[in-house]
Amino acid sequence: MILIEHNALLLFASFHCSLSHILKMLSIKDLLKTRVLSKRWCELWTLRIDLHFDIFSVLGSSQKELLQKQYLIDVLSNSIIEPGFLFFNVPPVERLIDLDTSRGKFVERVDQFVKKFQGKVIDSFLVNFCLDDKQSNTVDQWISFAVARRVGRIDLLFLGRPYAPPSFTAQCNPYKFDFALFLETSASALNHLLLENCLICHPINCDFMPLQNLRSLWLEEVKLDESFIESLLCNCPQLGEICLLICEFNSSMPAIVSSSLCHLKVRGCYFVSNHNYNRGLNLISLDCLKLTSLKLDCLELTSSEDGLDTLNFNTPMLKNTEFSILLKQELNTFIALSATLFPELETMHVTTFSMVSHKVKTQQDLLNLLGAMYSAVLFLGATNSSAVQPVVSIARTVFYRERAAGLYSALPYAFAQVAVEM
Repeated sequence: MILIEHNALLLFASFHCSLSHILKMLSIKDLLKTRVLSKRWCELWTLRIDLHFDIFSVLGSSQKELLQKQYLIDVLSNSIIEPGFLFFNVPPVERLIDLDTSRGKFVERVDQFVKKFQGKVIDSFLVNFCLDDKQSNTVDQWISFAVARRVGRIDLLFLGRPYAPPSFTAQCNPYKFDFALFLETSASALNHLLLENCLICHPINCDFMPLQNLRSLWLEEVKLDESFIESLLCNCPQLGEICLLICEFNSSMPAIVSSSLCHLKVRGCYFVSNHNYNRGLNLISLDCLKLTSLKLDCLELTSSEDGLDTLNFNTPMLKNTEFSILLKQELNTFIALSATLFPELETMHVTTFSMVSHKVKTQQDLLNLLGAMYSAVLFLGATNSSAVQPVVSIARTVFYRERAAGLYSALPYAFAQVAVEM
């Protein structure tokens, strides 16, 4: 009897997951239509555990429908294209969203869905639309709704790709993301947070308790204080991945110190100087004993006490890294340092072409260009040779065996090997 009940529970759980996956494929409009199919289906739509709201799930199911409703419009592209690339002299056209007609309707429909949703638990909550500080109160209610249902993943994609107008971020103030919304519950299940076009406020009294389970943090075009990142790393023991893309800091790049961080990506971060000039920031201090993957814009060497160039990195487990070197003389210095700083390093992707002038005016510019090309070809050749070694060793064993049996001849076999590579 116990076995039968156990199998019945497993079957019900499997059916629930399958039904939730089917409901996830429906748009918000079609999902609500299931209420009129049967009395037993009145609350069926509340079984959906992944709530994803974008232009297709809320306003229309296809580009054709969105164009007919004038939520999407075709405008002439501002990108510069050479005349020779024009197709029959037809100017390029971009398909963009009309915020004047669509934004209010989008917010209204999502808000209605959230207020009528009676589900107890949701796994993920995603909003992909061009929203700013004017919708702050409504978005705060959405986040509180998701946190109350122990959401595991929140994605606020307020850049609205791929149909956002190019001037959207320049003409609006970003949404203010307040971590006080998480203080309503003492045990948040949030493990992934992705924010775009937001302004992050520091938690009240540095209370990061609701973020104890956070494992992944992605920030793109976000304004924040460097002390927030440092405090987050100290108070989130399970945080294993951070991605900072085109983020604006107050004055400097924060020191990355963590005992759990495994993956770090920092690209295009900057701060605004007193003259309203964007100045790029490079990662200078890094202390992560478990870090295995590191991607940076530029690697900046610092001077030690004895006057030698060094890196203020403590990442003994680093295996993959990607960055660029600005000065030619720094490349040899870094290669010498990498052997001692990164003993477990397996893959290193270094961009060296930024050292070469775009215009070849002197003999030295030509030698720099040829040297960079030679280094790239030599590196790729060595990588490919090491990668093909296991295959060659197996093929050699087969050749020796068949050669001894009198089936293979050396010359046709060598010719076939060359022909295959072509």
